[in-house]
Amino acid sequence: MELVRADEAPRHSPPAPNTPTVEVLFGGDENSPDVGVVRVHVPVGAAMPEHDHGGSDVVLTPVVGVVEITHGDDTIHVGVGDAALVRKDERVSLRNPGDVVAEVIVSAGPPVFVAGIRTWPEPGAA
Repeated sequence: MELVRADEAPRHSPPAPNTPTVEVLFGGDENSPDVGVVRVHVPVGAAMPEHDHGGSDVVLTPVVGVVEITHGDDTIHVGVGDAALVRKDERVSLRNPGDVVAEVIVSAGPPVFVAGIRTWPEPGAA
């Protein structure tokens, strides 16, 4: 059994402006479990451009606010109590259309996507 406290999780940001901050909770490193878990903080109006998840299926579960996920011409709004599955071969974009910082728990299996996040710079270092 393992525990990662919120103040101990390494933080990363994609190398692009106006994007979320990601805390890596589990996975994506040596001896990691078969699933990765991250907490994503998406500021109001912030977005992730179209991307894939590097060979991982991911489930996004908001715990605060709402996020908008777009795949091609399809857009869904995912709020607290909802869960969205993005398959490893889907390219999606994500944004926060709400009026509060969205917080989303993302599980990735296998944790290949989380390994990629670990290579992103720390917030403010990009």
